[in-house]
Amino acid sequence: MSMTDEKQGNTSLPSRASLKKWMSPKLKFTRDENGSVAVEFALISPAFFFLVFVIIETGLMFVAEEVLDNSVASVARMVRVGQVQSDGLTEEQFKYLVCKDAEVFLDCQSPDFFVDIKTYGQFADAGLGTPVDDDGEFVDEGDYNFGGPNDVVVLRAYYRWKTNPIFGDLTLSNIAGSKRLLGSFATFRNEPFPPVGP
Repeated sequence: MSMTDEKQGNTSLPSRASLKKWMSPKLKFTRDENGSVAVEFALISPAFFFLVFVIIETGLMFVAEEVLDNSVASVARMVRVGQVQSDGLTEEQFKYLVCKDAEVFLDCQSPDFFVDIKTYGQFADAGLGTPVDDDGEFVDEGDYNFGGPNDVVVLRAYYRWKTNPIFGDLTLSNIAGSKRLLGSFATFRNEPFPPVGP
């Protein structure tokens, strides 16, 4: 075989330049990063928005419960010194008194809002359980007893907060009906204020 044939045989193979030219578009495609941000966002966004919604929902519930807690503490002081007793408040008036500071977050007229105040002989007898049954319904305590001087009193306020679905059926509810029970209570002994009544 002559040198010319050898050279011609070599030229039948693709040259490095032509191979590079043929591979160039494919290499560009594999190295191209255009659109990668959109793909990454599509992969991460469900988890991101899930986390954002959980934070917002939890934050709202936390603030509502804190406001309710402050309201219960404030009204408990009024009961403790005999102001509520001397004013002769009805059940509805007292219920609104407990709720009015929290009505930005809570519906005071809703059946989801529950207030209960009872007196006990001693602190050991005080009932502090949650007033809901297995179906998430309020147990009707029906007791608005503010107590007299030196009585042990328990004031409880609860609200069934309607939770929003976060992902499918997943919610932050802790009772039936996709609701979360927010609550606050105060246990105290009334001051020895002058007896109220005839």
